[in-house]
Amino acid sequence: MQTMTPHYLIIGNGAAGVSTAEAIRRRDSNGRITLISDEPYPMYSRPGIAYYLLGQVSEPQLMSRRPSFYQKNRLDLLHGKVAGLDLSAQAAYLESGQRLNYDVLMLATGARATPPPFPGSQLDGILTLDTLDNAKKIVQFGRKAKTAVVVGGGITAMELAEGLRHQGLKTHFLQRGSRLWPRLFDERESHIVEHQIRHEGIHLHYGEEIAEAVGKNGRVESVRLQSGKEIKCQIIGAAIGVKPNMDLVKDLPVEQNQGILVNEFMQSNIPTLFAAGDVAQAYDRWTKKPQLDILWPSAIQTGLAAGHNMVEVAHGRAPNLPYQKGSPFNAALLFGVHITVIGRIGAEAGRDSDEVEELSHLSRGSSQIWTAPFQSHVRSAWDNKGANSVRINLQDGIIVGALLMGNQHLADPLRQLIEQQVFISDADSLLTRHAHLPEAILTHWEKWRKAEQILETR
Repeated sequence: MQTMTPHYLIIGNGAAGVSTAEAIRRRDSNGRITLISDEPYPMYSRPGIAYYLLGQVSEPQLMSRRPSFYQKNRLDLLHGKVAGLDLSAQAAYLESGQRLNYDVLMLATGARATPPPFPGSQLDGILTLDTLDNAKKIVQFGRKAKTAVVVGGGITAMELAEGLRHQGLKTHFLQRGSRLWPRLFDERESHIVEHQIRHEGIHLHYGEEIAEAVGKNGRVESVRLQSGKEIKCQIIGAAIGVKPNMDLVKDLPVEQNQGILVNEFMQSNIPTLFAAGDVAQAYDRWTKKPQLDILWPSAIQTGLAAGHNMVEVAHGRAPNLPYQKGSPFNAALLFGVHITVIGRIGAEAGRDSDEVEELSHLSRGSSQIWTAPFQSHVRSAWDNKGANSVRINLQDGIIVGALLMGNQHLADPLRQLIEQQVFISDADSLLTRHAHLPEAILTHWEKWRKAEQILETR
């Protein structure tokens, strides 16, 4: 039932949830907006907690919104945990017993770390890097610990290894396969990052997995590896992947796959239930399938689209702003190496299957689209000069993905070429001039920009 003053309920206070609230408030100055967070903070930068671990930003600097933001926009921020939903009654129940009725509901519950699968995973000292409180705990444990072991293959695992090493711990970094992040990096790129990891004094172990965490008095004291080796340690950093947090809907009649399935308006099969951010599985125009993005920019854009459409539904109208998924993009600084990933850029075909990260263990800060299989032939071109590397994927004359390491001057041109699906008539020339690939990319970008400018002046 629509009311003159609708109540918008948003579960989640991260990038997706707050973007939703902002979009609603811009279009509905009178509606009541409630955000529920199970963390005791205003919105903060999830990507920024890696830099908090490195001592490069303080806790106040992490805060993306101040309490005054909520007051100014008349947003009710509740700190608590939702215990359950009644979709037919349009009500949410908090663990405190409080009931909140709503007209339209947003789920922006994010993703959470996959629990470690090895025995002993309940021991104190096994840490993840999902939240600010996790980061604080790592700093706290790091003051007394001497040695840490990190297991995992994506961005968060590298952030953990770098952060623990920065705390002064002797750090061991375990890799299941024979090189770093083979689902994304090719051999050259893996080697660049490996060189920096070893330069930081981190001990890198290939072909190793944890068989068991060994403890004493409930605390970690070592790990036993599948190879039979044992490493004495006081901390285990676990970053084997994340999964969308769907506990609230897992037993409800909400269409779901790996995440909550939403249409182009970020609306689920329940008309008054929307989803955005890590938990939303939205249609992708390139793979033509619903895909997950565990990315900060995607969380913001899905939240903005959802908020617009929630206002329409709350006032009895049909949603009218489709979400157009952009090219999945992320930029990170790992071990002193600037890394940018855009579009579809999975490493070479034919890589060993045992080195491929399981899809159910999608890494935080990544997208399913990065490594989605191609339906037709794709060719790669690359240029590598020392610590600087650029690699592109070409499909039917269009650059569909790129990975940059080191020098970032091509990041914006490549992002525009990929996002706009610019056709390159002599694309074969990019495949035969590796030594001059950066210059060739810039030439094509400038040619496209001039053509766009001419069209704008007509």
